[in-house]
Amino acid sequence: MLLEELNTFITVVEHQNFTKAAKKLNLAQPTVSLHIKNLESELNVPLLIRSHRTFHVTPEGELLYERAIQLLKLAEKTKEEILWKHREVSGKLRISASYTIGEYLLPEVLTVLHRKFPHLQAEVTIENTEDVETAVRELRCDVGCIEGGVPAKELIIKPFMYDELILVAVNTHPLAKLDHVELTDLQSAHWVMREKGSGTRQFTDYLLRSIGQVNPSCTIFGSNEGVKQALLSGLGIAAVSVHTAKRALDRGELVPLKVDVIPQKRVFSTLHSPLMGEKRHVEVFINELKMMYGD
Repeated sequence: MLLEELNTFITVVEHQNFTKAAKKLNLAQPTVSLHIKNLESELNVPLLIRSHRTFHVTPEGELLYERAIQLLKLAEKTKEEILWKHREVSGKLRISASYTIGEYLLPEVLTVLHRKFPHLQAEVTIENTEDVETAVRELRCDVGCIEGGVPAKELIIKPFMYDELILVAVNTHPLAKLDHVELTDLQSAHWVMREKGSGTRQFTDYLLRSIGQVNPSCTIFGSNEGVKQALLSGLGIAAVSVHTAKRALDRGELVPLKVDVIPQKRVFSTLHSPLMGEKRHVEVFINELKMMYGD
Protein backbone atom coordinates (compact mmCIF):
# COMPACT_ATOMS: atom_id res chain seq x y z
CA MET A 1 0.00 0.00 0.00
CA LEU A 2 1.79 3.12 -1.23
CA LEU A 3 1.43 6.53 0.39
CA GLU A 4 0.80 7.98 -3.06
CA GLU A 5 -2.19 5.68 -3.53
CA LEU A 6 -3.56 6.62 -0.11
CA ASN A 7 -3.19 10.30 -0.95
CA THR A 8 -5.07 9.71 -4.20
CA PHE A 9 -7.88 7.96 -2.33
CA ILE A 10 -8.17 10.82 0.19
CA THR A 11 -8.31 13.39 -2.61
CA VAL A 12 -10.98 11.47 -4.52
CA VAL A 13 -13.16 11.18 -1.40
CA GLU A 14 -12.75 14.85 -0.50
CA HIS A 15 -13.49 16.11 -4.02
CA GLN A 16 -16.22 13.52 -4.71
CA ASN A 17 -15.03 13.48 -8.30
CA PHE A 18 -12.29 11.56 -10.14
CA THR A 19 -11.67 14.34 -12.68
CA LYS A 20 -11.28 17.03 -10.02
CA ALA A 21 -9.03 14.76 -7.96
CA ALA A 22 -6.83 14.06 -11.00
CA LYS A 23 -6.51 17.78 -11.66
CA LYS A 24 -5.67 18.48 -8.02
CA LEU A 25 -2.99 15.77 -8.00
CA ASN A 26 -1.71 16.63 -11.47
CA LEU A 27 -2.30 13.05 -12.58
CA ALA A 28 -4.07 11.49 -15.53
CA GLN A 29 -7.56 10.27 -14.65
CA PRO A 30 -6.70 6.64 -15.57
CA THR A 31 -3.83 6.82 -13.07
CA VAL A 32 -6.23 7.95 -10.36
CA SER A 33 -8.57 5.07 -11.20
CA LEU A 34 -5.63 2.65 -11.13
CA HIS A 35 -4.58 3.83 -7.65
CA ILE A 36 -8.08 3.17 -6.32
CA LYS A 37 -8.21 -0.22 -8.04
CA ASN A 38 -4.83 -1.20 -6.54
CA LEU A 39 -6.06 -0.35 -3.05
CA GLU A 40 -9.25 -2.34 -3.52
CA SER A 41 -7.27 -5.32 -4.84
CA GLU A 42 -4.84 -5.24 -1.93
CA LEU A 43 -7.58 -4.96 0.68
CA ASN A 44 -9.93 -7.27 -1.23
CA VAL A 45 -12.93 -5.02 -0.56
CA PRO A 46 -14.72 -2.33 -2.58
CA LEU A 47 -13.90 1.16 -1.32
CA LEU A 48 -16.16 3.12 -3.66
CA ILE A 49 -19.49 2.07 -5.16
CA ARG A 50 -19.67 3.70 -8.57
CA SER A 51 -22.78 4.76 -10.44
CA HIS A 52 -23.37 7.09 -13.38
CA ARG A 53 -21.15 10.16 -12.86
CA THR A 54 -21.04 9.65 -9.11
CA PHE A 55 -20.05 7.25 -6.34
CA HIS A 56 -20.44 6.73 -2.63
CA VAL A 57 -17.90 5.55 -0.10
CA THR A 58 -18.36 2.11 1.47
CA PRO A 59 -17.96 1.58 5.24
CA GLU A 60 -14.55 0.05 4.52
CA GLY A 61 -13.73 3.11 2.45
CA GLU A 62 -14.73 5.42 5.31
CA LEU A 63 -12.42 3.51 7.65
CA LEU A 64 -9.54 3.65 5.18
CA TYR A 65 -10.12 7.37 4.65
CA GLU A 66 -9.75 8.09 8.38
CA ARG A 67 -6.69 5.85 8.75
CA ALA A 68 -5.08 7.17 5.57
CA ILE A 69 -5.22 10.73 6.87
CA GLN A 70 -3.52 9.61 10.08
CA LEU A 71 -0.88 7.63 8.17
CA LEU A 72 -0.01 10.52 5.86
CA LYS A 73 0.29 12.92 8.79
CA LEU A 74 2.54 10.45 10.60
CA ALA A 75 4.65 9.97 7.48
CA GLU A 76 5.06 13.73 7.05
CA LYS A 77 5.95 14.20 10.71
CA THR A 78 8.50 11.37 10.53
CA LYS A 79 10.05 12.88 7.42
CA GLU A 80 10.33 16.29 9.10
CA GLU A 81 11.91 14.81 12.22
CA ILE A 82 14.51 12.93 10.20
CA LEU A 83 15.35 16.02 8.15
CA TRP A 84 15.62 18.17 11.28
CA LYS A 85 17.85 15.62 12.96
CA HIS A 86 20.35 15.70 10.13
CA ARG A 87 20.52 19.48 9.95
CA GLU A 88 22.73 20.57 12.82
CA VAL A 89 21.58 23.55 14.88
CA SER A 90 24.13 25.14 17.17
CA GLY A 91 25.36 28.47 18.48
CA LYS A 92 23.66 31.11 20.62
CA LEU A 93 20.00 32.02 20.27
CA ARG A 94 19.29 35.39 21.89
CA ILE A 95 15.63 35.72 22.86
CA SER A 96 13.93 38.80 24.25
CA ALA A 97 10.53 37.87 25.67
CA SER A 98 7.69 39.61 27.46
CA TYR A 99 7.03 38.45 31.00
CA THR A 100 4.09 36.11 30.45
CA ILE A 101 5.77 34.31 27.57
CA GLY A 102 9.24 34.31 29.11
CA GLU A 103 8.15 33.06 32.52
CA TYR A 104 5.37 30.63 31.63
CA LEU A 105 5.88 29.36 28.05
CA LEU A 106 9.57 29.51 27.17
CA PRO A 107 10.88 27.13 29.88
CA GLU A 108 8.96 24.23 28.35
CA VAL A 109 9.83 25.22 24.77
CA LEU A 110 13.53 25.56 25.51
CA THR A 111 13.57 22.20 27.30
CA VAL A 112 12.23 20.53 24.16
CA LEU A 113 14.67 22.43 21.95
CA HIS A 114 17.60 21.42 24.14
CA ARG A 115 16.68 17.76 23.76
CA LYS A 116 16.47 18.11 19.98
CA PHE A 117 19.47 20.40 19.54
CA PRO A 118 21.87 19.99 22.49
CA HIS A 119 24.44 22.33 20.93
CA LEU A 120 21.99 25.23 20.76
CA GLN A 121 22.52 27.74 23.58
CA ALA A 122 19.55 29.93 24.45
CA GLU A 123 19.98 33.26 26.22
CA VAL A 124 16.69 34.77 27.41
CA THR A 125 16.07 38.35 28.49
CA ILE A 126 12.66 39.06 30.01
CA GLU A 127 11.27 42.58 29.70
CA ASN A 128 8.03 44.32 28.82
CA THR A 129 6.61 44.28 25.30
CA GLU A 130 7.83 47.76 24.34
CA ASP A 131 11.38 46.93 25.41
CA VAL A 132 11.25 43.65 23.46
CA GLU A 133 10.38 45.60 20.32
CA THR A 134 13.29 47.97 20.94
CA ALA A 135 15.70 45.07 21.46
CA VAL A 136 14.60 43.54 18.15
CA ARG A 137 14.95 46.83 16.27
CA GLU A 138 18.42 47.44 17.72
CA LEU A 139 19.48 43.84 16.91
CA ARG A 140 20.27 43.12 20.56
CA CYS A 141 18.41 39.84 20.17
CA ASP A 142 17.77 37.34 17.40
CA VAL A 143 14.06 37.03 18.04
CA GLY A 144 11.46 38.60 20.31
CA CYS A 145 8.27 37.20 21.84
CA ILE A 146 5.52 39.71 22.52
CA GLU A 147 2.00 39.99 23.92
CA GLY A 148 -0.59 41.95 22.01
CA GLY A 149 0.30 44.31 19.19
CA VAL A 150 3.16 46.69 18.52
CA PRO A 151 3.72 49.12 15.64
CA ALA A 152 5.92 46.54 13.96
CA LYS A 153 6.83 48.44 10.80
CA GLU A 154 9.91 46.98 9.10
CA LEU A 155 9.79 43.99 11.46
CA ILE A 156 8.51 40.49 10.76
CA ILE A 157 5.75 39.50 13.17
CA LYS A 158 4.40 35.94 13.31
CA PRO A 159 1.47 35.06 15.63
CA PHE A 160 1.75 31.64 17.26
CA MET A 161 -1.07 31.41 19.82
CA TYR A 162 -3.96 33.19 21.49
CA ASP A 163 -4.10 34.09 25.16
CA GLU A 164 -7.02 35.12 27.35
CA LEU A 165 -7.06 37.69 30.14
CA ILE A 166 -9.55 37.15 32.95
CA LEU A 167 -10.50 39.12 36.06
CA VAL A 168 -9.43 37.36 39.26
CA ALA A 169 -9.07 37.86 43.00
CA VAL A 170 -7.98 35.77 45.97
CA ASN A 171 -10.72 33.40 47.16
CA THR A 172 -11.23 35.44 50.36
CA HIS A 173 -11.72 38.76 48.57
CA PRO A 174 -15.23 40.25 49.03
CA LEU A 175 -15.85 40.34 45.27
CA ALA A 176 -14.86 36.67 44.94
CA LYS A 177 -17.82 35.71 47.11
CA LEU A 178 -20.44 37.48 44.99
CA ASP A 179 -22.63 35.57 42.54
CA HIS A 180 -22.54 38.61 40.29
CA VAL A 181 -20.04 41.46 40.37
CA GLU A 182 -21.46 44.79 39.21
CA LEU A 183 -19.49 47.22 37.06
CA THR A 184 -19.69 49.71 39.93
CA ASP A 185 -17.87 47.16 42.10
CA LEU A 186 -15.06 47.02 39.55
CA GLN A 187 -14.93 50.79 39.30
CA SER A 188 -14.48 51.20 43.06
CA ALA A 189 -12.15 48.20 43.56
CA HIS A 190 -8.42 48.43 44.18
CA TRP A 191 -6.56 47.13 41.13
CA VAL A 192 -3.21 45.38 40.94
CA MET A 193 -1.57 45.88 37.57
CA ARG A 194 1.62 45.78 35.55
CA GLU A 195 3.69 48.79 34.58
CA LYS A 196 3.11 50.93 31.49
CA GLY A 197 4.58 49.32 28.39
CA SER A 198 3.68 45.74 29.29
CA GLY A 199 1.26 43.80 27.11
CA THR A 200 -0.91 42.91 30.10
CA ARG A 201 -1.13 46.58 31.10
CA GLN A 202 -2.30 47.55 27.61
CA PHE A 203 -5.24 45.19 27.92
CA THR A 204 -5.93 46.20 31.54
CA ASP A 205 -6.15 49.85 30.48
CA TYR A 206 -8.47 48.88 27.63
CA LEU A 207 -10.69 46.95 30.04
CA LEU A 208 -10.81 49.85 32.51
CA ARG A 209 -11.81 52.27 29.77
CA SER A 210 -14.56 49.87 28.69
CA ILE A 211 -16.12 50.00 32.17
CA GLY A 212 -15.75 53.77 32.46
CA GLN A 213 -12.84 53.85 34.90
CA VAL A 214 -9.69 55.58 33.67
CA ASN A 215 -8.08 56.45 37.00
CA PRO A 216 -8.57 53.50 39.38
CA SER A 217 -7.11 53.00 42.82
CA CYS A 218 -4.16 50.77 41.99
CA THR A 219 -0.84 49.25 42.92
CA ILE A 220 1.69 48.67 40.14
CA PHE A 221 4.22 45.85 39.92
CA GLY A 222 6.97 45.30 37.37
CA SER A 223 6.43 41.54 37.05
CA ASN A 224 3.65 38.98 36.80
CA GLU A 225 4.89 37.24 39.92
CA GLY A 226 4.58 40.47 41.88
CA VAL A 227 1.00 40.90 40.67
CA LYS A 228 0.15 37.31 41.55
CA GLN A 229 1.62 37.44 45.05
CA ALA A 230 -0.16 40.73 45.72
CA LEU A 231 -3.43 39.13 44.64
CA LEU A 232 -2.83 36.15 46.91
CA SER A 233 -2.22 38.60 49.77
CA GLY A 234 -5.65 40.12 49.16
CA LEU A 235 -4.44 43.48 47.88
CA GLY A 236 -7.01 43.79 45.11
CA ILE A 237 -8.25 42.46 41.79
CA ALA A 238 -6.43 42.14 38.47
CA ALA A 239 -6.73 41.18 34.83
CA VAL A 240 -4.25 38.35 34.35
CA SER A 241 -3.31 35.84 31.69
CA VAL A 242 -4.77 32.38 32.16
CA HIS A 243 -1.19 31.12 31.83
CA THR A 244 0.06 33.36 34.63
CA ALA A 245 -2.65 32.30 37.06
CA LYS A 246 -3.14 28.67 36.01
CA ARG A 247 -1.67 26.96 39.09
CA ALA A 248 -3.33 29.33 41.54
CA LEU A 249 -6.65 28.90 39.72
CA ASP A 250 -6.29 25.11 39.67
CA ARG A 251 -5.64 25.12 43.43
CA GLY A 252 -8.57 27.45 44.07
CA GLU A 253 -6.37 30.16 45.59
CA LEU A 254 -7.40 32.65 42.92
CA VAL A 255 -10.91 32.63 41.47
CA PRO A 256 -12.40 34.26 38.36
CA LEU A 257 -14.81 37.06 39.18
CA LYS A 258 -18.40 36.54 38.03
CA VAL A 259 -18.81 39.69 35.99
CA ASP A 260 -20.50 40.66 32.72
CA VAL A 261 -17.23 41.63 31.07
CA ILE A 262 -16.17 39.79 27.95
CA PRO A 263 -12.81 38.05 28.54
CA GLN A 264 -10.06 39.88 26.70
CA LYS A 265 -8.24 37.88 24.05
CA ARG A 266 -4.83 38.76 22.72
CA VAL A 267 -2.29 37.20 20.44
CA PHE A 268 1.23 36.04 21.30
CA SER A 269 3.70 36.60 18.45
CA THR A 270 7.34 36.30 17.54
CA LEU A 271 9.10 39.35 16.20
CA HIS A 272 12.39 39.59 14.33
CA SER A 273 14.23 41.96 12.05
CA PRO A 274 14.65 41.10 8.37
CA LEU A 275 18.27 42.19 8.84
CA MET A 276 18.81 39.07 10.93
CA GLY A 277 17.86 36.93 7.93
CA GLU A 278 16.13 33.59 8.27
CA LYS A 279 18.66 32.18 10.69
CA ARG A 280 18.38 28.46 11.24
CA HIS A 281 18.16 28.69 15.04
CA VAL A 282 15.45 31.37 14.80
CA GLU A 283 13.53 29.15 12.39
CA VAL A 284 13.60 26.10 14.67
CA PHE A 285 12.58 28.21 17.68
CA ILE A 286 9.56 29.72 15.90
CA ASN A 287 8.54 26.33 14.53
CA GLU A 288 8.72 24.76 18.00
CA LEU A 289 6.51 27.51 19.45
CA LYS A 290 3.92 26.87 16.74
CA MET A 291 4.07 23.10 17.22
CA MET A 292 3.62 23.32 20.99
CA TYR A 293 1.16 26.17 21.33
CA GLY A 294 -0.31 26.88 17.91
CA ASP A 295 -4.00 26.27 17.27
